[in-house]
Amino acid sequence: MMIWVWGGVMVVFLALYVMMILWFMRGWRLFLHSGLGESLPRAVELYPSVDLEKKEILLSVVVAARNESGRMKPLLEALTTQDFGGSFMGSLEVVWVDDESMDGTAALVEAYAKEHPELMFRVMRRNGMDSFPPHKKGAVAMGISAAQGEWILVTDADCVPSSGWCSTMMTCLARNQSIEFVAGPVRLNPCGSIWLRSQAVEYMSLNAIAASSIALGQPIISNGGNMAFRRSTFLRLNPYADNMNHPGGDDDLLMHRIALTFGPDSVVFCADPKAMVDTPPMGSLKDLMQQRIRWVSKQSAYPVPWVSAVLMAVWFMQAMIVIGLLGGIVGWGGIAWISLSAWLVKGMMDGLFTQRAARFYGIRAEWWLLVLTHLWYLPYTLYAGLMGYRGQFEWKGRVYRT
Repeated sequence: MMIWVWGGVMVVFLALYVMMILWFMRGWRLFLHSGLGESLPRAVELYPSVDLEKKEILLSVVVAARNESGRMKPLLEALTTQDFGGSFMGSLEVVWVDDESMDGTAALVEAYAKEHPELMFRVMRRNGMDSFPPHKKGAVAMGISAAQGEWILVTDADCVPSSGWCSTMMTCLARNQSIEFVAGPVRLNPCGSIWLRSQAVEYMSLNAIAASSIALGQPIISNGGNMAFRRSTFLRLNPYADNMNHPGGDDDLLMHRIALTFGPDSVVFCADPKAMVDTPPMGSLKDLMQQRIRWVSKQSAYPVPWVSAVLMAVWFMQAMIVIGLLGGIVGWGGIAWISLSAWLVKGMMDGLFTQRAARFYGIRAEWWLLVLTHLWYLPYTLYAGLMGYRGQFEWKGRVYRT
């Protein structure tokens, strides 16, 4: 009897999961045909475009940094070499918010700014006395509040955008006045070791899911390493007001609030590879786990309940697979075979979707690498999910409880 119940529940979960991946595949096709992030072509017909060549624009790039002295120089160099290609009449402002770093990050940025007076650098040092909470989202909100630009671009201190990043993301945002938020592609730096390549494949699949769901008009996740929006929209919505207790969500929670306020047409994903931003992989398993626990901890703050429900259902299905596989040790042979079959089907669907996305990101996703990634993905997501729902983790020298 137990085998039949287990098998029935597993079939239902697996069928829904397969349908979800097929849905993402459809979204990915829409994304690839969306040009510069135009997920819904009718938006261009309904709203007039913004002529960038006839409008002076001050663009503010906001960077929240904590203890990044060893990894931030490539970003600084990338910001000083942005190529607008004649698209903008205006200037670029960099608002660098030092989130109480203990390694001299702020001093290094200030020194770099003096060497490059052609770019407007403003370094804001947090000292625990401002009105914003002591975490990344608080630092991002502080930087946006102080920015002078009409349009905001946000990236992380360890990211490296291409030379056309600012121009491409702003062109996407300005295509028509209905667009309020642009998510951009982020990938882990191409790297040599098998472990790091496996991380890159897993990270890429998450970013591809973001692109797919946005193209389908049902945004799920985003990435704070690459996003653009209007400053006036952020100040009007005050999207972090009711979730500042969650250290994460500077990306997802902002995106969802905009989509709820202005409709899904207002959120797009930039489909131009020139908007790509590279970020380094986690050097250790501990750092990877703490990063993902931080991501999971914000799920209860999503303003769209179905998103949390879907993520929790996927986690529950994977928990059943692990329990079933372990059940083989105590004699649950039938349940173990059912769970193994479900795991194999899930891995095949994940691999098919990931391979479709790999070309856009310029990452090789051979099947042997996908299989390896699938092996560690299951236990890691279970642990990160448990710890994330618990709401306690350590990140960059701080201990958080949500």
